[in-house]
This record gives sequence, structure tokens and C-alpha cells, in this order.
Amino acid sequence: MLNTPRSKVAIGALLVVTLIWGWTFSWMKTAIETAGPVVGDALPFVVGLFMVVRFGVAAVLMPIVVPASRRGILQVCVWRDGGWLALLLLGGFFLQMFALDDVSPAVSAFLTSLYVAFTALLVAIKQRKAPGRVAVVGVALVTLGAACISGPPHLAFGVSAWLTVLCAVLFAGHIVTTDIVTRRSPPLAVALSSFVWVTLGSALLLGFGLSGTSAWQDVFVLLSQPGFLQPALLAGVFGTLVGLSLLTHYQRALSPVRAAVLYALEPVWAAMIAVYGGMATVDIWLVGGGSLLLVGNLWMEIWPRLKGAQA
Repeated sequence: MLNTPRSKVAIGALLVVTLIWGWTFSWMKTAIETAGPVVGDALPFVVGLFMVVRFGVAAVLMPIVVPASRRGILQVCVWRDGGWLALLLLGGFFLQMFALDDVSPAVSAFLTSLYVAFTALLVAIKQRKAPGRVAVVGVALVTLGAACISGPPHLAFGVSAWLTVLCAVLFAGHIVTTDIVTRRSPPLAVALSSFVWVTLGSALLLGFGLSGTSAWQDVFVLLSQPGFLQPALLAGVFGTLVGLSLLTHYQRALSPVRAAVLYALEPVWAAMIAVYGGMATVDIWLVGGGSLLLVGNLWMEIWPRLKGAQA
């Protein structure tokens, strides 16, 4: 059953998704570094413009590439539920990109992977269950991993590291909320509406970041820079549109355990791509801290499911 042709195709598809999502960290970092000499410290402007392009492209292409996303798009509940998801996506991606200004894509990816542990904790809170031994051990592992991924063990994170951790909390909230809203509204239509809402919210941030008449000129200057426009388009087409479409279509062909193992590869790909691109260096702390984060996340996700299956 687990080795059916469809499951093998699904494994390949989700591996592609993790590789794409791992690459998005380097895409975002490249865009930020390209924008620096043009706009200086105007990070809200840079993040807002990147997000407008990324989610705007996905919002325009999704109804064309995924026709099923148009079904139910006029329902009020679809836009309401999409709005809730968009708030969490907006906050998560904004914090992630702000933090990427000071951390490497590899560290950002591993800290973002904390969303697995946070999701387990949020589900326990939702079900009004006290965290068990599995959660305690998992939290201890990911905390230790996060503490030493950037150097000798320390808990005095910099602002960027804390922003990335908070981003992981919001992504965990997005996962839990998605599980709720897709039970009452068409999933693909909700995803499309969330893209539209994120685009509008990003436009507001972009407007907030615009100051003075020259800032409008900076928009066109940045969009003419391949180092900014290309990563934004890649993130929109592949990171958002293709990644979501493959995920929605193929994840149901796999067990949650196998899917969780595959998703754990995302920060690994991100680290490898960042090292290859010269955006990060491999040392014992990155390897050790990243390994503890992976083990802790997988422990909290897989062990309870295996115990449940045995029971």
C-alpha cells in the first residue's frame, strides 16, 4: 500500500516541494542584499515590494494554472477564512524576511523549522491536553539545537533570531488554522483568497515604506534589478504556486509520518544551497544545532503517531 505507484510519485513530488522551499531562503536573502545599495535601510519597503511580487504573481496565475481554485471563490466564507490565513502568512513571512537581513539562510531555515514543534504544542493546547513526556523531550531538543546553531550554546538570541522563532510560531498557527478552515470551505479557493489578501497587505506595507518622491523611483529601479526581480518571481511561481499545488494534490497519498520526514528535509536543502552559494559556512555548530532541531521536530511529530498506530 505504501509502495504503490501513486505513493512513489507523491514522494518525488513532495521532495521537489521541500527542495523549492529550501531554495526560497536563498532567494529572499539575494533580494534583500540586492536592494541594500539601492534603498539602504528601508527594509519595510523592500519586504513589501518582494511580497507584492511574490504573492501577486501567485494570485494571478493560480486561477489559470489550477482551475479548481475558482470553485467557490465568490463565497463570503472563503474570503473570511482566507483572511485569517493571510494574517498569519503576512506576519510569518514579514518577520522571516526582516530577520534574514542579519542571519544566514541556513540558520533561518533551521529556526523556521521550529514550526513543527510549535504545531504540536498548539494542537495540545487546542485539545486542552497537558504536554506529555514526548513534548517535553522534543522541546528540550529543539531548544538546545536553536541555542547552539549559531555558535557555542547560548539563549541570549539576537533580535533576528527571535523574529525567526516568532515567525515559526505564526507558521504553526497557520497550519492549525488551515486544518480548521479547510473543513468548512473549499481548500484551493481559500488558498487563492489568502494570496489575494497577502498581496493587499504587502501593498500596505510597501505604501508605509514609501517616503518621499524618490521612493517611487526606487520601485522601478528595484524591479529592473535581476537580483531582486528574479528571486521574487521564482518565489512566487515555484515557492508559492507550484509548491502549494503539489502539496495539495499529493500529500493525501502519503501517511502523515512519511510526509513529516520529507518536510524535515527543507532546512537541510536550505543549508546546502546557502553553503553552495557562499551565504553560509559549515561548522560544527550549524551541523550539531541543525541535527538537534531536526531530531526534536521529528520526535514530536512522528513518535506520537507511531504510538497511536500501535495502539
